[in-house]
Amino acid sequence: MRNDFTVSTPSGRRRVAAEAGETLARALFRAGFFVGVPLCAGLGRCGRCRARFLTEAPPPRPAERRRLGPEELAAGYRLTCLHPALGGERLALDDPGPAPAYSRPADAQPRLDSAGPLGLAVDLGTTGLAWRLLARADGRVLDEGRGVNPQLGAGGEVISRLAYALEADGGDYLRRLVLDVLVRLVAGAGGPVTELCVAGNSAMLSILCDKPLSGLARAPYHLAWTAGETVDLGANLPPAYIPPLLGPFVGADLSAGLTALLRRDVPYPFFLADLGTNAEMVLGLAPDRFLAASAPLGPALEGVGLSQGALAGPGVAVDFRLSPSGLTPVLFEGVPARTDAAPAIAGPGYLALAARLLEQGVLDRRGHFAQTPATPLAARLAARVSREGGEACFETAGYRLWAADVEEMLKVKAACNLAMAALLRAGGLATTDLAAMFLAGAFGANVAPADLETLGFLPPGLSPRVRVAGNLSLEGASLFLVAPEARRQVLELPERTAIVPLATGDDASDAFIRRMEFAYVP
Repeated sequence: MRNDFTVSTPSGRRRVAAEAGETLARALFRAGFFVGVPLCAGLGRCGRCRARFLTEAPPPRPAERRRLGPEELAAGYRLTCLHPALGGERLALDDPGPAPAYSRPADAQPRLDSAGPLGLAVDLGTTGLAWRLLARADGRVLDEGRGVNPQLGAGGEVISRLAYALEADGGDYLRRLVLDVLVRLVAGAGGPVTELCVAGNSAMLSILCDKPLSGLARAPYHLAWTAGETVDLGANLPPAYIPPLLGPFVGADLSAGLTALLRRDVPYPFFLADLGTNAEMVLGLAPDRFLAASAPLGPALEGVGLSQGALAGPGVAVDFRLSPSGLTPVLFEGVPARTDAAPAIAGPGYLALAARLLEQGVLDRRGHFAQTPATPLAARLAARVSREGGEACFETAGYRLWAADVEEMLKVKAACNLAMAALLRAGGLATTDLAAMFLAGAFGANVAPADLETLGFLPPGLSPRVRVAGNLSLEGASLFLVAPEARRQVLELPERTAIVPLATGDDASDAFIRRMEFAYVP
């Protein structure tokens, strides 16, 4: 049964095909709308999938009353992720904007001064996509940039992305979206790109390379394809080297990152954590012995799915600092606030805001807003807590922290805590035994380790030993394009790495629930 509907945009009107039971947002994404837009994928929190009903609008859901406001609701605006396509609807979408950009940092300039062959390294995450153009002769970085994974409209986390890929033609559609990005990057390189290297998690790479997905989509999880080879992606692209996958959810982003890290002077035992949509972690016990684990975190740390969530970038709050007058946002890379920009908070900013409120007693360990603040400053902060639509919300300078946002952070914290505790236990180590902890990825570059410790992501006393490692996945992918010995080294990692399973069944639920508090639980 088909439940097709019509959508009007500034560029014209289109008929959109929809299957029975499919949400309007899902059908719109499949039709080419919301590509590269960081949607919350059905949570009704980000507001980016809103559309105006030209036919009678359905009754608003509670999430829409919070997100849209009475005037927009009266005008017929709704969130398309919350309503099924019934057939016959007529919607109006605001200008969807240009295709997602994969731009260089604002202060970077390309150095396309190489006449020799070029290589393109790509870190394909569930939420983000980072790239680097190199001269293959000497490894010089000629250009680099980052953007979002264009598949985000299919779901903000791995399982929903896999579910979409397993639908009829779903995998082909998701694959084409990424291939289009790679084709644009190669075409704009300014010289001959002779090879790609794409690192990423097991699911993203299996979708990209058209490999079997059933072992990743349902238990018992296993790898049908372990990568560690050069593949033909078609689409007039050069050959692409895919680093080896270490486990079903411990992917080539971690094998690439670990290879890059091991080329530095690292002390043992060390801990490596790449926190994003997944928590992928390695405990390095010796040069020939590693333990690895992963836990699904969802996209909250990437700033996706939270009320004012956004990817870290200009104008986005990445920290909050306490002063006698209250809490002040700190924007990405010192970019001054724009008076016309809506407040937006990246994942590290949300954690900083929660950490400051926890320190002042405005939030308790269970994530509840406190009723009886203990100090005058805490009382002033607590006075900024109100209830809207039955939900508590803290507000400062237009930046808001809803109770539902706190709950999402608690879920992320519990999963991260669970994976780290499992690895330390499997390695027979206490926190004091660790020589260093390395935080990789864009999140690790912006978050304050002390905030992670305050909120219980890290054990007490570890934050002074935390080192920011940068985008190790992209660094490793770059190495594989210019250093043949790095490929030999990475191929040795699967035999040296044991995957540590987290608790299963009822034990998993109990272990997770016990960690749903802002305190580290061993």
